[in-house]
Amino acid sequence: MAKSLRSKFKRKVRAIARTKKEPKAAALLQKAVEKREEYEKLEAEKAAQSGEVEKMETATSESKINVKTLKKPDGSYPTWLSGTKKKKAAKKAKSAKKGKTAKNFR
Repeated sequence: MAKSLRSKFKRKVRAIARTKKEPKAAALLQKAVEKREEYEKLEAEKAAQSGEVEKMETATSESKINVKTLKKPDGSYPTWLSGTKKKKAAKKAKSAKKGKTAKNFR
């Protein structure tokens, strides 16, 4: 920013405004910190009273997907698997099923 009279004046005015707003902002932050500390104490007391950890219930059971073939036990692919991934997995399974040939086989 250039050092014109206007910019110097604007900078001066901003500095004055900052000094005016500073105590109010500091008080607001201090109040927020105190409120947070009070909340944390209450939460710690609640946790100590309950004593036990509650486990969240889920509607679905754990899926058993083969990591190598990416298939479910019934032989189908999961719905979230993309088409290209399905093709790659099928191709890999087919080549593994076929078996490897010797390096210098003619």
